[in-house]
Amino acid sequence: MKACVKAILTLILAAGAIGFAQASAEYRPDYCARDHDHRSHDASYYNYYEADKYSRAGSYRSTGRRNYDRGYDNYYRPRSEVVHRQTYNTRYRARINLVEEIYWTRSGRKQLVCSVLVKGPEAYYVTRKRLRRIARRDCSPRARIQYL
Repeated sequence: MKACVKAILTLILAAGAIGFAQASAEYRPDYCARDHDHRSHDASYYNYYEADKYSRAGSYRSTGRRNYDRGYDNYYRPRSEVVHRQTYNTRYRARINLVEEIYWTRSGRKQLVCSVLVKGPEAYYVTRKRLRRIARRDCSPRARIQYL
């Protein structure tokens, strides 16, 4: 009796698996007439339909552009390069970090910025005067100084 029930359950599961495989093999995404990258709503869209200018653009959203579908790029990512970095210990449980960076502005101009910041649980004990001294001594003469 148990062998008969097991055989019937096995046949039902096998039939279900075969039916599922056929249904998934017949899957085809819906056609979309809009002018955009169709991989936004189905990753395998171009496997079933004719390739267009978006399919030849490479992998989906690989360009890092925000308005990829519109075809133009207004995404601004600021660039910077660290030139000098130094850490100073204090007598409190805090450290003073000095970071000097070159930033490229939107117009392509370079701007030198020296940031002086205090980190640690007792950062409020470090005086503003000490930060100004460190900045005056170790930042470049033409750098804009910011205290964080």
